[in-house]
Amino acid sequence: TVLGRQAKLFIGMMALENKVDAFRSTTPPYQLSDELKVNITNYGMAVMLSVNISAYKGGVPRNHVLDILKRYRFDLPVGIEHDYANWEKISAYVSFALTQNRSKVKKAIKASITLSTNVFTLAQGIVSSTPCQPTIQLCSRRSVYVECRGSEKYWNLIDARLEFIRSKADGSAVKVARGFTDILKNDRALYGVDEDYVIGDVIADEWQQRVDNVVGGSGDAE
Repeated sequence: TVLGRQAKLFIGMMALENKVDAFRSTTPPYQLSDELKVNITNYGMAVMLSVNISAYKGGVPRNHVLDILKRYRFDLPVGIEHDYANWEKISAYVSFALTQNRSKVKKAIKASITLSTNVFTLAQGIVSSTPCQPTIQLCSRRSVYVECRGSEKYWNLIDARLEFIRSKADGSAVKVARGFTDILKNDRALYGVDEDYVIGDVIADEWQQRVDNVVGGSGDAE
């Protein structure tokens, strides 16, 4: 009968719902994989080294890394960015990784001043565990460190200096590079100007270029 078929359909639906609930209850909470953590750390450093970065603290670098994760996925579950609770775990780890990267850079710069290490050797050491390469932007940060005497507001001052350079450059990438070059000249005068090394204005490496495209808002990041 129609009533009997409806009853069977209802029973089947309830059984299926119970199975789904049972599956959900046995599914462990989402945790970031070690591979994802490595990618976040490396891409976080690449974002900090990008020629297009506008700030090193706060939501700006974090959002750039999250955009990279959304674009390249890695081992992220499908649709996890729409799951607020689990996406917040990822966002929190991105913030943590960026904090660790900033701490690593600051400590390395402080040690380099004590040891009078030339700036290129310093930059190579900072990026040694990542696919990144030394840039003028990275190297020039030591001069700002000296100016602010390594205070707790170091990265705030770095952001302020970056904003000043970009405002004076009026959107010109060439002028931005020139500003960092001038800062670097002062540093090299104090720490190894006679050393034989060259630091290019822009990294040509394809991996870093993809990051630069994301940070710069370009759709051509594949």
